[in-house]
Amino acid sequence: MHAVILPATPLLVPGTAPGLRGDPLGGLRAAVGAALADLTAGGRVPLVLAHGPALRSGRMRPSLAGSGIGDRWVSDGGGAGGTGGGVSSWPDDGRPAAGTGASVVLLALAAVLGGRAADVEVLEVPPGWTGSSGTGSDVDVAGLLRGADGLVVAGGGVPGGLDSDPGALTAGLRATLRAAGADAWTPQVQVFAQSHDHLPPEYRLTTLA
Repeated sequence: MHAVILPATPLLVPGTAPGLRGDPLGGLRAAVGAALADLTAGGRVPLVLAHGPALRSGRMRPSLAGSGIGDRWVSDGGGAGGTGGGVSSWPDDGRPAAGTGASVVLLALAAVLGGRAADVEVLEVPPGWTGSSGTGSDVDVAGLLRGADGLVVAGGGVPGGLDSDPGALTAGLRATLRAAGADAWTPQVQVFAQSHDHLPPEYRLTTLA
């Protein structure tokens, strides 16, 4: 498996929507956990690829504060499997907070990788990123992609943008996936229909092999 593209909704993180009855994303969360377990088998530590307002990379800590969700809601038992790896599990070493999409992915990885999730590198790309240099940034995107031991991609488009499809990818993410060679990979899509009034009609989980 080369990559997992997951719908990076904060609702994927347990405890972020205490007002919802039951757990409408339980099936999706379990599938995400299984896909990430396959991707990280054999000790692989993937690169997180997500939308961001500017091109940046490095080790980051998860935070859903940008979505109005305080860290206390995800400080215990966060992650795709609900088995630890909440915000408080990351080292307090001054690393910057990741954007919402990357943060959801980091918390999902924590349920699979445990403490090793703190070693995961994040690459955030702006919507207009074309996959080429010349942006004035010193981020070596090509080098990061070449060295990546698999990718976990945060789907969902630009927060607050016109495309609210939870499976959407910004143009920048699509360009970065092309640069990684994704056009030659074979996608498999799982669809999780929803009937809750406040959720999209469906969520999609895509694996690329």
